[in-house]
Amino acid sequence: MNILEKIVDTKRCEVSALRETGYYNAVSSMEYPEGVPSMVEVLKKSSTGIIAEFKRRSPSKGLINSSANVVDTVCGYAANGAAASSVLTDTAYFGGSVVDLACAAKAVEKSDFPLLRKEFVIAHEQIDEARAFGASAVLLIASVLSHSELRDLASYAHLVGLEILVEIHSLDELDKVIHISPDMLGVNSRNLADMSTDVAHAEALGLEVARRMPDALLVAESGIESMDDVIRLRKCGYSGFLIGERFMREYDPAHALYDFLGK
Repeated sequence: MNILEKIVDTKRCEVSALRETGYYNAVSSMEYPEGVPSMVEVLKKSSTGIIAEFKRRSPSKGLINSSANVVDTVCGYAANGAAASSVLTDTAYFGGSVVDLACAAKAVEKSDFPLLRKEFVIAHEQIDEARAFGASAVLLIASVLSHSELRDLASYAHLVGLEILVEIHSLDELDKVIHISPDMLGVNSRNLADMSTDVAHAEALGLEVARRMPDALLVAESGIESMDDVIRLRKCGYSGFLIGERFMREYDPAHALYDFLGK
């Protein structure tokens, strides 16, 4: 069992426990925010394509940043050239929560700055939660969902007005995704066996995905360390670049983005 499978097992227990408390019933009674921006449209128009991530820790790196404030960081990302932001809401492994998403959404609600809920989504209730707390899009990970689960969750996300970023790690997973027509297709360069990253993996896979799904909006995930990486990946068909640890390991992640872009 790899780390992703362990995380999803934990998530299934969490979702089950929250159902029993009646928490999701309360979420379902909330009014959805109006006018959330389209992440797809913003990425298409963005000069950087950067989806700057907020996360406190990770299974591979441990504690990354214990002092960064989600509102200051996400607003700083928006001010310093990011196209969008990704907010990690998993608590057990990443130290986040849905409160981080809600706070970030409130802070940028008057701007055209979309938020991705980065979560291990396995149930409709998590999608309701993402929509209720201000996300524009939600992540679906192909490797932890069956074809029918992926299709069902994608359809439900669209039903409630969310866009979807479907993540794959390998070419084998592309067959599971190709008929779903995701709004965005993410290629993760992380090797789940040893947690290493190699942008060359995204380059090679991106070229094949672009050949087989020419209309897909491609997002490169993990391992991006420099604008040289972004330039290489853009040549392989990518329009979005999800970057987290590169910024979050600095004291001021938003300023790290500023430096990254060479402003």
